[in-house]
Amino acid sequence: MSHFVVRGLAVAVVLTASALAQAQVAEPAATSPAAATSPAPTNAGPTSSAVADGARFRFGVAGGIGFFTAASEVGTAKVSCTYYGADVRLGAQLNNMFGVYAQPTLGYYTANGAGALAAGGLLGVALVADATFIDRFFVGAGLGYTIYNSPSGLTPILRVGGYPLMSRSDEKARRKGLMLGMDLRFTSLEGLKTIVMPTFNLGYEAF
Repeated sequence: MSHFVVRGLAVAVVLTASALAQAQVAEPAATSPAAATSPAPTNAGPTSSAVADGARFRFGVAGGIGFFTAASEVGTAKVSCTYYGADVRLGAQLNNMFGVYAQPTLGYYTANGAGALAAGGLLGVALVADATFIDRFFVGAGLGYTIYNSPSGLTPILRVGGYPLMSRSDEKARRKGLMLGMDLRFTSLEGLKTIVMPTFNLGYEAF
């Protein structure tokens, strides 16, 4: 009788040990699919948030204030002027660094007296190429044509500034934000020395 009891206990111990061993082997097998699939969301996150760089439409608008002095090529006649106006930028952002756009400008200037250039309206347009660094700072240069009331002439332009407030799109290659900048125009008008006009601008940019 005891012989059968001992044999039964031995069989029970063997079966229990075998069941525990099978459970331990089955546990990694059961968790392995989760382990295999768990990196997928982790990898999918950066992949979904990464947006490929590429060409897109560029738009900007800004208001500005500036000043310039118009002096006659002969004699000492000159007049100091204050400028107020706005400009728009329409073109293409080729990639995160380089952009090309047209910049129409409309404004008016006041003069502190009659002289070489009376107070009046200003109308201009320029073609500008610029480069943006670390999404925050830009420098640009271009060539345009400006009408100062009646006299007009070719106008090289330099631009520099930055984006103190800027955000990126999670769905496409697009940045937008507040723009602070300065434009420097050089215009040669008949009978006048070259007009140098700095303009300080505040506006919005999508680039």
